[in-house]
Amino acid sequence: MKRLFTIVFFALLAFVSRAEMKPNFIDYLLSEDKYEQVVRIATRELERHPKDGRLYSQRATAYLQLNDLSRSLDDLTMAIRYHKTADKSLYDLYRMRGILYEYMENPKAALRDYNRLIRLSPNSAEAYQLRGELYEEMGQSDKAQRDFKKVKMLNL
Repeated sequence: MKRLFTIVFFALLAFVSRAEMKPNFIDYLLSEDKYEQVVRIATRELERHPKDGRLYSQRATAYLQLNDLSRSLDDLTMAIRYHKTADKSLYDLYRMRGILYEYMENPKAALRDYNRLIRLSPNSAEAYQLRGELYEEMGQSDKAQRDFKKVKMLNL
C-alpha cells in the first residue's frame, strides 16, 4: 500500500510539474520566435485545459506574430473570459484587444475596450491617450481634446 501511495504521489507530482512547465516552455518558444510551435502546443494543451487564460493569451501572441489577426482576436477574447488564469492583467488584455480592433479598422469595438480600460484604471493616462487618439481618428475632436486634457492632468 505504501508503494502504491508513493507511485501515485510521484505520478501526480510529475503531472503537476509538467502542467506548470508547459506555459514556461511556451514563453521560451515565444522568446525564440517559434510561433508555429506555440500554436501547435497551446492548441493541444487547450484541448485538455479549455479554461486556461494564459494559453489563450500566449497563442494570441503567436497568432498576432503570424499575422493571423482574427484568430488572435478570438484568443484575446477567450483570455479576457478566463482572465483569472491569464498571464496578463485584464487591463493589458483589453488594451491589446482594443489596439488590435483599431488595427483591424473596427473603431466601435476598440472604443468599447478603451472605455473598459478607463473603468478598470481611471487614473491611467495611457487609457485616455489611446481613446483620445481613436476619437481623433473618428473625427470627434471635442472628445479627443477632453481625453488629451485628462492625459496632461494625470501626467502632472
